[in-house]
Amino acid sequence: MANSVLRLLGQSLLCFCCMTTVQAAQPEHIVFPYENAADLRGFINLLTAFRAACLAQPVTRDLPANLVPEGYQVVTRAVHWWGKEDASFQDTAILSKTGREDSDLAGGYPIIDFTLPSAKMPDGACSVSWKRKWSQDYADGAPRLSLDMAASLPARVSFYLNATLISKPSDIFAAADRYTDLTTWRTDCNQTRRCDFEVNASFDQEGIDVAMTSRGEVSILRQ
Repeated sequence: MANSVLRLLGQSLLCFCCMTTVQAAQPEHIVFPYENAADLRGFINLLTAFRAACLAQPVTRDLPANLVPEGYQVVTRAVHWWGKEDASFQDTAILSKTGREDSDLAGGYPIIDFTLPSAKMPDGACSVSWKRKWSQDYADGAPRLSLDMAASLPARVSFYLNATLISKPSDIFAAADRYTDLTTWRTDCNQTRRCDFEVNASFDQEGIDVAMTSRGEVSILRQ
């Protein structure tokens, strides 16, 4: 009997240690799974970055350096916007491919933006944006691609982020030159909680423009 109890305690301790190791593990660098093209591949890259940066764990001051993708760099918002440091933006960190907003936009690269925790904003903030022209990847096909991306966006956000739409669904899409939508979603985040986030999307004859912004935790999941 004693041996059985000791064995059970040992197994429980091992499980506890395993759980502690998993919870204490450092966030891994973001890896974009696909080529960053103006289609579903690039959109999945955007969702991958948003999940890793804004949903997987709370924002901390060391999170940007732990997540920075290969080939990216960490800069403040002032450097990204204006090319020089500004003391008013010290509590920010942007994961940028080129280090500058204009060249990131020209290249069509996802941009990951953090507001770091501070006295004014203890929980910080997180958003991911992506803007890319159809012509960077397709010589023709903008009308078809813009309609397809706009119409299928809610289903893709729901599927890849396991998210539920909590704002009013959009009306049925009809052929147009431009499609815009602002939606609010809820999904699991920070291991044991739920978070709301917004998706602000625009698809037109020029290309894709999507920004995803975390709105923070809303409730604790019940076991």
